[in-house]
Amino acid sequence: MLTLSQLAALGLAVSSLCSATPEAAGQSLIANSTIVPSEAAARKNAFAIFNSLHSALRQWGSSLNHNGMSLFLVIIPPGVVLHHGTHSPIPPKGPEWLAFEIEHAEQFARARHKFPPPSSPGSEPGGRPGVSPGPPPFPNAKDEQHPFPFPPAISSKDHLPHPKPWTKVGGEEESHGYLHTYRTIAPLPLLYLDGTSAGNTPQGTLDTQDFLLRLNRTADIMDEWGRARELCDLVTAWGLSGVIRMEAGFEVILCDFKDPAIKFDGARQRPDAKFERPPGPPGSGRQDEGEQVRIFEYMRAVARRYDGIGSGRANIDWRAVVSALWYDVDVVWERGMPRLSGLTDEQLKGLRSRIEELVRKRGSGAETESGIDWQAVVDMIVARYAERLQVMVQDESLLQLIRVEVSSLLDTYIDYGEKDEGFSAAMARCAKMYTSPLTLTTLEDHAILAAVETVTFAICTALFDVRKLVVENEDADEAAVEKAKQVVKNLMQKLGWTTFKKCTPGCGYGEVCFIPMWPFGDRDSYKKPNCRNATTITRGWWENSYWDWMFPRKPPSDGEGSRKGLERGNAGNL
Repeated sequence: MLTLSQLAALGLAVSSLCSATPEAAGQSLIANSTIVPSEAAARKNAFAIFNSLHSALRQWGSSLNHNGMSLFLVIIPPGVVLHHGTHSPIPPKGPEWLAFEIEHAEQFARARHKFPPPSSPGSEPGGRPGVSPGPPPFPNAKDEQHPFPFPPAISSKDHLPHPKPWTKVGGEEESHGYLHTYRTIAPLPLLYLDGTSAGNTPQGTLDTQDFLLRLNRTADIMDEWGRARELCDLVTAWGLSGVIRMEAGFEVILCDFKDPAIKFDGARQRPDAKFERPPGPPGSGRQDEGEQVRIFEYMRAVARRYDGIGSGRANIDWRAVVSALWYDVDVVWERGMPRLSGLTDEQLKGLRSRIEELVRKRGSGAETESGIDWQAVVDMIVARYAERLQVMVQDESLLQLIRVEVSSLLDTYIDYGEKDEGFSAAMARCAKMYTSPLTLTTLEDHAILAAVETVTFAICTALFDVRKLVVENEDADEAAVEKAKQVVKNLMQKLGWTTFKKCTPGCGYGEVCFIPMWPFGDRDSYKKPNCRNATTITRGWWENSYWDWMFPRKPPSDGEGSRKGLERGNAGNL
């Protein structure tokens, strides 16, 4: 098996040969770049890489770790139904937005409205192409894609504007809302941007789009028109049909609605909504009951995708994956989240060239195997350890319980018939349990392996430390138990697994375990997700918003930020 450095050298040599022709040089910049995956970078960012693999195409983890650093080639297979809400029964031309969930698209199936005069220059509604969801909650709301219930981008809630009337364009009878249905009839290739990449925030959610793909460091965060057009210009040149992103729900930016891989199944007119809003800001608890229920049903539909987009509706091609986290580039960390703001122009171009190289190669049909399913690998690791780690740190967990748990986890790796000083052989078997059978074929495979085994080695090291405290020590007492629990707590903090934050023991019927999902949510729910029903779903969204685009947030008082998050992995999410 070739090493990573040998593979890298071979890849650069092949790229140099390919660049000898003008056509090849025009297709990709990778030949002119020295950027290749780095095992050292992968080990340094191992816990964040592990979590990005675990959260890909999953609403829960992609909401908590909202600054995605990775790009994936994703194929939507034939037979998948997608939805579009708009003001017209006529299919759009594109680029336009399709939702995976009906409730997501329903929010935009509204009559077109005209807005009151803006209260200040530059406050006209922006929005996504063809999206006409009805009136904004307040007259200077920046983005008309969301019909409810978030505030305008103003500097202080003390200067809250008063709602003004709004009316339909062309009269009541001439405009209605429509829900369009589409289905794929052939594989639909898309570029997936992980994290909350549809979140219009200055917190880093748009970094892969604006900095990396558009090479634009000063893009307006609300410029969805320009963003969609430029992304489509780029990915269609690579042979793709659009982009997958995530906000409160997953969406597809489809570049051309005449794409032969998709078929229009029809449009259904929606009931005309009444836009009478009680006084008070969204999230204040003063919405009418119907609106609260509508919001809750939307959140409930999205929550069903916490653990996956579902039913094979989108499949990752693992041979076309690029992450800034496994390259020697200047990723910076703010509040425990990675940012691309520190990368040089050449580094950004190199990353973009690499994903282009891989997408073009896969799209050409030259390779048919989809590679190692790395998400399946990390899923098995999380499934084996997550619950047991949580059990061991509970206050009520006593010596005997911890002994049983750690022994059940480690005994399988120990050969009691061999002399294994310090359990070094057993620890190696533990760390490589799920990776030793794998056959690595790409540069990225080697980097991912380095990251995954860094994580598993940390797990196994900590567990053998616990074993030494409570199993090998026959005289273990309460002090030993507390030391063992602290070892496990430190490990969990380092791992930062988003499964640790799920509502325990779970929510009841008519409730969802709520976390901030752009544009909704409050800071308290990010720290501790909680069960919400239709009457409490919007609690805290206005006065305690998690998202910076609403109200600028004060700098963290504990000095958190910059590179401190790097040492903590993704522990800032615990």
